[in-house]
Amino acid sequence: MFTFIRSILSNDLLIELSENKVSIKAFTSDISFEDEPYIALENTKKGEIVKAIGKEAKSLASSNIRVLNPFKHSRSFVSDFMCAEKILQHAIYTMSTSKIRPSPRVIIHQLEKTDGGLTDIEERVLRELALGAGAREVVIYLGCKINTQVEKFDTVKARVSAT
Repeated sequence: MFTFIRSILSNDLLIELSENKVSIKAFTSDISFEDEPYIALENTKKGEIVKAIGKEAKSLASSNIRVLNPFKHSRSFVSDFMCAEKILQHAIYTMSTSKIRPSPRVIIHQLEKTDGGLTDIEERVLRELALGAGAREVVIYLGCKINTQVEKFDTVKARVSAT
C-alpha cells in the first residue's frame, strides 16, 4: 500500500552514468539533475560519513576526508558500489518534489565501457544500484541516448524487452 502511494508521487526516470557526469531526467517533464559523480567521506570515531556529494565534494579533500569517484576504474565501470548508490540516492531524492521518499520506475543507461555489451555481473550491478537508490522497477538500456521529451518509459521498456 505504501509503495503504491510512493509510486503515484514518483516520476519515471532516465539515469545516464559516465565517469564525468551523473544525469537524471524525468520522462515528459523538465525535471532533471546533473552533477559530477564525486563523494567526500569523512573519517570519524563512528566510521565514515558522507560529507558532500557532487562538485562540492571535489574541493573537500584533506587528511581526514577522502574524495572519490565511484564510476572511475581502469577495469570496470563501478569501483565502489556503496558510494555509487549514495550518489544515486542523493540525486533521486534531490529531484523529488514530495517529502515522501520517491519510488520511481528507472531506465539506467551506462554511457561508457559498454563495448561488446554488458556482462551479467555489470547488469546486476546497475540493477542493484537503481534498486538501492529507491527504484521500484529497473530497465537496463544500451544504445543511443534517449530523448525523455519524446520517448516514454513504456516504449523504451518494450524496445529493450524485444531484443
